[in-house]
Amino acid sequence: MRAYLGLFLCAAAAGLLQACGGGSGDPVNVAGEQVPVSTQFSINVDSPVGLTTAYNTGFTLINHAYADAQVNLTDNNFAIVLLDQVGNIYRQANITSWEKQSNGLYIIDANVAKRFNAVLLVDLYNTPDFTVGEPLPDNLLMAPLTASDVVVTLNSTMAYSALAKRVVQDQEWSIFYEVVSDPSRRKLAAAQDFVDDVGEELDVTLMPQIGTLGMRIRDLMTLSIVKRVTAGIIERKYSEQTGNKDSVEAVLNGGYWRLNSFASNDGSGINADNMQYINPITTTTEYDWGKDGVNDIALTEQFTYISENTTFTSNDIKNQVLTARGWVGLYNYSKVLLATSSTAMLTDAALTESDNAGTFLEVSSYSLAGKKLHDFLSTKENHHLIKYIAEGAVFEDGAIGYYFTWRPENERYTLCNNRNDSAACRISPIAMPVTFYTAVNDVMNSEASGTILNVNGFKLSDNVIVEFVKDEDEPNGGSVHYWFNIAGDNWQIQKTASWASAQPFGFNMIQFEVPEAITQLDNSYRFNTRYLFLVEDQGYVNIGETILDPQEFHYSGFNDAAKEQIFTAASRDNLPPFGYCYFGDNQAATEDKFLNAVIECGGDERFTTQSVSDLFDQQLVQIDPEGNIKTIILKENNIWEFYTNGVLQGSEKTWSLTEQGYLRLNWNPPLKDDDFDLWALTSRDPDNKLLAIKTYMARKEDIGAPTREIYTQITKEYAPDELAVCADNDSGWSQETTTPTVKKSLPQYQDQAASCMVTWDNKTTRFTEAMLIGQDGDNSDDMALTFRNDTSRYLRLSDSFSGDFFLGKYVDSDGCGFNFDIKWKINEDGTLYYEASDGSMNERITITESDGLDFAIKAFNHQTRWQTDETLQYTAEEGEIWSDTVTLIRASDVPDVEHNPDGAEPLAGGTILNDGQECELPPPPAEG
Repeated sequence: MRAYLGLFLCAAAAGLLQACGGGSGDPVNVAGEQVPVSTQFSINVDSPVGLTTAYNTGFTLINHAYADAQVNLTDNNFAIVLLDQVGNIYRQANITSWEKQSNGLYIIDANVAKRFNAVLLVDLYNTPDFTVGEPLPDNLLMAPLTASDVVVTLNSTMAYSALAKRVVQDQEWSIFYEVVSDPSRRKLAAAQDFVDDVGEELDVTLMPQIGTLGMRIRDLMTLSIVKRVTAGIIERKYSEQTGNKDSVEAVLNGGYWRLNSFASNDGSGINADNMQYINPITTTTEYDWGKDGVNDIALTEQFTYISENTTFTSNDIKNQVLTARGWVGLYNYSKVLLATSSTAMLTDAALTESDNAGTFLEVSSYSLAGKKLHDFLSTKENHHLIKYIAEGAVFEDGAIGYYFTWRPENERYTLCNNRNDSAACRISPIAMPVTFYTAVNDVMNSEASGTILNVNGFKLSDNVIVEFVKDEDEPNGGSVHYWFNIAGDNWQIQKTASWASAQPFGFNMIQFEVPEAITQLDNSYRFNTRYLFLVEDQGYVNIGETILDPQEFHYSGFNDAAKEQIFTAASRDNLPPFGYCYFGDNQAATEDKFLNAVIECGGDERFTTQSVSDLFDQQLVQIDPEGNIKTIILKENNIWEFYTNGVLQGSEKTWSLTEQGYLRLNWNPPLKDDDFDLWALTSRDPDNKLLAIKTYMARKEDIGAPTREIYTQITKEYAPDELAVCADNDSGWSQETTTPTVKKSLPQYQDQAASCMVTWDNKTTRFTEAMLIGQDGDNSDDMALTFRNDTSRYLRLSDSFSGDFFLGKYVDSDGCGFNFDIKWKINEDGTLYYEASDGSMNERITITESDGLDFAIKAFNHQTRWQTDETLQYTAEEGEIWSDTVTLIRASDVPDVEHNPDGAEPLAGGTILNDGQECELPPPPAEG
């Protein structure tokens, strides 16, 4: 986090802000603007791929391979405006010259001085549209003109836009009055640090949760998460900067809490750490809650550090610091050496006071009463906690927030834990990423490379490569070229700075400062400061960072009352209810729009390594609107199988779990990389084993535009062999009489079938013509039913048609066998009805449940013989109710059966029997 350099000299307390000026009746001092002035600015415009500033009929989606830098703008795409004392635009500044350079920079001269209320506006397609006398528009990229180097990004836009909205809301510049009315270089740098810091928090808390491809800035700004997080960060920053100086000794004696929430493929949860100092003992107690099943939030104590008696081992080292003793491993547990009302001195548990590597700590406090919990949980550390708290929840009396400021006792050099052959902070040549530098001299170049292909350097991040060049006239220094990927693989030198050798504690180092413009452009910059070094250690060249004295850093905390109120309000009951969320569902989708939809709809569920493992070999079933049953089975070896109506479709396919927690299902690897589905788990109903899935479908067609669609589906999880038949009120079968044990009526069957029906997602499984015969006129996709309790029998169906019925065969391959003609149809309620062509029997079959592979059925069988037998007295609507499980197979796989009169008689097991046609059943035994 960046340091604040005295920005808030006047804003010592909220009640003093009006006394300092800046109220609605105290106009901003702009007299200096009347003096002719011209300032040159070097501008980078760096917008996310596919983000648009306004509606553009010619817009096409940019391939993700391209970088974000905008290199094809003209002077018409830029404008400069100045804001008045209440945040409205009061005039436009003239751009007097404009030049585009090959490295993506734009050099402009304008008749405006460097000011915090002077704003550069950029429209990517048109001339910026704004209205004098109105607030800043919400459809343009922007950044304040606080320095000669200006970087315009989505982060700068959201940060400054949120700040400007706060000025309009308050009708004053409040804590920024000093820098607006008297824009000294120091105050401007501090104000820019504030904007950068807000942008940095947005980059961590917000950007991973929103997508920009194909979206307009105005649409982006309307997302609830954008409005909530940006306003919340500004509210928290204002409160922190207007807090009252407090006694650090008293705060440490009473103890304070730091919260942290996390979500990744390894799991999600909440950490809460309490630190307390009662001379001479420092105690840190760690609590956590890991999301597991449906258990609500409840913190459990995991570890307690006590400075006087807790011991650590080398396995506990998190990083290292350079001291007179060399590189010393740090455990990241602090102990207080001294505390007074104004300041405290702390050091790591691994260090002593004589190491001179301590930390000075100060604190200010502010009341949280009446303030929204969401606003103060929108930090990098705990923003995942927001989803568990109702949006309107506020703190009550007694809740206090703390704003800690710390700085190093001396200049500090920190390095990751590179012991045990860890490569975490090694650097490697870009041409050989798995071969690490072993000597600093190998990083050096005698001259600069003219092209990225010849650069001997290393990646500082995904889009920045660093090249060190020696200076022949200065053996202890030289230049550093920062190559930036401005478009696709178009790498250009964006900035040039310097490096110098140093020997702190006798260790040879190469020190360099990363230009601020680079860290603003680089959304994957991973260090806490811009001051870095290279050092040889453990046989390799490692990169570390320097914390300068008196560079200041900050973090937030809560008192006991605030922490208790937070966790009283936090509950999984505040998550969206299980079910459909249609936000973002459309047929003109992008992956970024999918991300937005997932965030808007999501609770705290996501696919993790463990949850995906729990799904291995389970049957994930969906029922589409047409009644088709689609089933996915994940295999442990990253293979998945796809079934439609219980029939395996195609060959095995591959799956993977993405960093965002999406389940990626590839359809046709490796020929069509663009054919895939992304599944995001948004909610779960564990009692009914239901998953709510937001799906992004991508299909690359051989002809025409690709298909990109977002939709929502409910999936039910079945274990193998979990499917069970519903045998309630079955007739039973009497082998003695070769008739049902209990006569049942058709209405009784219909009632029982309805009672046995398993419904989920308001859908039931039913027979459809498409399920049984596929496409009309194509016999190759005709299906047949096989029966679990009588595996030799097949009901073979075809799409051949006669009158009101399709045609088919009923086949039994056992005993004397049979193979007779049937005609069949699907009733309106999804029941399969068929009858023997000779009228000797008819049957109805209803699906009561499916696990995606098999189908539990309830059937009603009527034999004409029972109706004509005067001793049985059956009517046309009486017969046998029976149950079984059926499976669909290809009709072509049904064996050809010819009648064999000498075969063994089939067992009289009831169910579907063409009584007496092929094999006479034995007569009932004589009485007596």
